[in-house]
Amino acid sequence: MKRRNTITALLFLALTAGGFVLLLTSFFGREGSFESLLKTFAKDRDVTAFLAGAETAVNQDLDRDHLFIQIYGGIQRLTGRRMVEDAVDENTVVKLATGALNFVKPDSTAQPAESVDDNAAATAKLARDLEKQKIPYLFVLAPQKIQRGQDLLPVGMAENGNTTADAFLEGLDQWGTSYVDLRPLLESNGIYSGWFFNTDHHWKPEAAFFAWQNLAQVLDHNYGFTTPAALTDPANWSTTVLDDFFLGSQGKRVGSLYAGVDDFTIYTPKFETNLTYTSVDGGFDRTGPFNQSVCFPERVEEKDWFNGNPYTYYSGGDYGMATMTNHNNPDGPKVVLLRESFSCALAPFLALSCSELTTIDLRQFQGDLLETIEGLEPDLVMTLYAASTTGLENMFAFDGTE
Repeated sequence: MKRRNTITALLFLALTAGGFVLLLTSFFGREGSFESLLKTFAKDRDVTAFLAGAETAVNQDLDRDHLFIQIYGGIQRLTGRRMVEDAVDENTVVKLATGALNFVKPDSTAQPAESVDDNAAATAKLARDLEKQKIPYLFVLAPQKIQRGQDLLPVGMAENGNTTADAFLEGLDQWGTSYVDLRPLLESNGIYSGWFFNTDHHWKPEAAFFAWQNLAQVLDHNYGFTTPAALTDPANWSTTVLDDFFLGSQGKRVGSLYAGVDDFTIYTPKFETNLTYTSVDGGFDRTGPFNQSVCFPERVEEKDWFNGNPYTYYSGGDYGMATMTNHNNPDGPKVVLLRESFSCALAPFLALSCSELTTIDLRQFQGDLLETIEGLEPDLVMTLYAASTTGLENMFAFDGTE
């Protein structure tokens, strides 16, 4: 069948499906190109003009390279399905009661208590080993997309990230290890679901900025690391919102028709900044203002839902080891941040509170962790991990030599 005939057949199926037409063309509650064409056809009944414009309209509304993902996701939305199974179990996508997406394993069970205990013990051991070197340690628990105490999953499905996180923090309490739980912060301010992308598991830049504002106060009160109030004042930052720009990792599995796409916010300081960001394994050495050094404007040059990842505008991505040097704060603290992907959005802001921020991603890092940290001579070591089952399952089993 010729391509034009294929498109015509698809349009015929869409027309006979009635409501699917509206779904197919109105991604985000607004009129799409094809919907507009349909309205003209309904008024004028000009079949020739309709067919002439149909393929162009669909091309504008849909990513042709991922057409069948799009249509499949659209059908799932039309039929009201809240779980879209994938060939790979961990990529099964569910729609929460909020309308946002989430990855859930269909056979998800609570993480074994001994595994949680082991992670807490390993974290506490790291804190004790650092204390011997007179280096303080702080664990920071990032929030997850599902709010505590909320029943948001489809019937019969379970997700135990918050339960696992609670047990882990209880273990840190027993060991006397310092930590900050960011979940209450987001629960008590604004609408909790609004802090996260609808189509991705990460928090939005707005949430990372808000977390930095509060962590700056913790670092001041508990460690004496002062961040000038002007830096964390939202009035001293401009924001640019890229509309309908980001299709996250969950959205990529089901297409934009299933739950729409997300806006993405670019933060730009109104004050002078000068940083250097280097990573050997990342292969870069960037110096300049905030938005050109610790941020990657090339990641948002064009909208590309399926192949792009605007989330990596901040920090560039996940690297085994990278360092952000703040030339405008040479007397600030040197901080090491043991990180995972939630830190992408936080690290550039946190770097403004430091003279030097070195991030280490234990999923990528090769070498002796304690020896590396000691060589950096930090004033503080922090860990930021998300409150999700997978996040805490990925916590390192640290024995002091890895």
